[in-house]
Amino acid sequence: MMKAEAAIINYYHHNSTLCAHTDHSEYDALTKPLISFSFGNAAVFLIGGHTKSECSPSSVLLRSGDILLMTGKSRLCYHAIPRILVDSNFQENFSNKFESISWSYIHDKRININVRQVYD
Repeated sequence: MMKAEAAIINYYHHNSTLCAHTDHSEYDALTKPLISFSFGNAAVFLIGGHTKSECSPSSVLLRSGDILLMTGKSRLCYHAIPRILVDSNFQENFSNKFESISWSYIHDKRININVRQVYD
């Protein structure tokens, strides 16, 4: 069973990236999952092997509302976000001023929240 003890919020502008890295701060990353929630623009997610030279990374398109679950050996694999994909369907026909202001702020951004257990 996972006990959520920490959350990390990653905030991306349209030209942001997250370089290849591993998550190795938790005491028992192999048996505790990482749950990742995506909001806003889509992003390209790359996941490779346990070393940068072990294998070519696989790509996954993460859209707004997607949930990514990393478990087992994948927790120690290198992963990255090399690109944010800006929504080209920006529309200016909104039902109210709040919706217009909110969308104009987030239309070229991405928010990712990941939750994990840090201790045993």
